Amino acid sequence: MDSVNGSLLILMPDREDDAGLLAANLREMVAGLEVRIWPELGDPADVRMVVSWRHPPGALGRFPNLDVVASFGAGVEHILVDKGLPSGVRIVRTVDESLVRDMVEYVLLAVVTWRRRWESFQLNQAKGLWAPQSYPAQTSVLVLGAGRLGGAVSKALIDLGHRVASWSRTGSESQGARCLEVEGALCEALPHAEGVICLLPLSSETEGILSRPMFERMKEGSLLVNVARGRHLVEEDLLDALKRGRPAHAVLDVFREEPLPAAHSFWTHPKITVTPHVAALTDPKEAARRVAENWRRLSEGEDLLDVVDVERGY
Repeated sequence: MDSVNGSLLILMPDREDDAGLLAANLREMVAGLEVRIWPELGDPADVRMVVSWRHPPGALGRFPNLDVVASFGAGVEHILVDKGLPSGVRIVRTVDESLVRDMVEYVLLAVVTWRRRWESFQLNQAKGLWAPQSYPAQTSVLVLGAGRLGGAVSKALIDLGHRVASWSRTGSESQGARCLEVEGALCEALPHAEGVICLLPLSSETEGILSRPMFERMKEGSLLVNVARGRHLVEEDLLDALKRGRPAHAVLDVFREEPLPAAHSFWTHPKITVTPHVAALTDPKEAARRVAENWRRLSEGEDLLDVVDVERGY
């Protein structure tokens, strides 16, 4: 693959190891590509593409010839909130196959361990108690989000024999899941779902969607899994809802403040499982393939992969 004029900057201050691996893979994949790693900029006018993850606010405004900003992952809100983002710059997500696989695996782990009552068996083991328990033959799962990740999760759950409904604000089809196109249909589905999985993109319309109005409609004894963004969840509403068993348990991988503060009540809550934003980690080698392909498309004037609609936020 030939290079084009200009350079690519990797701007991931808190992920130095990933930045180094990404740079090495890109140099191997794209002949002659000049890859720079923040804070080594060279001439800012040379930078055509930036790969970003939680970059310093305003940093993107330093590059007068910037064409594309690629998020090192599926989320792009860290780019969209940057008021220094030059107008006309295209934003793309990086969603590689390993990230999709890992997200599917995490959600299946959460749903299956909940359905099979795994936690109760662990507690009984500590007591030396032999106490077989039955479990439902089939589980009804509601997946919020019908994009690439939500669609893959829905398909995997269907393949395991679960009943799956999918809801998104655009009414997108989701690989065999029953599609709910309006908010009224979502409200009707919530009381029948044993599990609710949030994989929605974060936007002004979805922020705070996991809140009291939704929890009040959830089925008693149900499971909530949030693997999207922390700002989807109203934390105080969840704590109140858990007291009423709607939901009965929450598996949370994302939080409004990360790392989750040591004094936060979620750490010790008996009905909350906390993981440190590890549901799906971007693999630098797989990400390099997607970034390299978008560099090629940029150089040849072709449509880019995984372009974000800035107005919608995803």
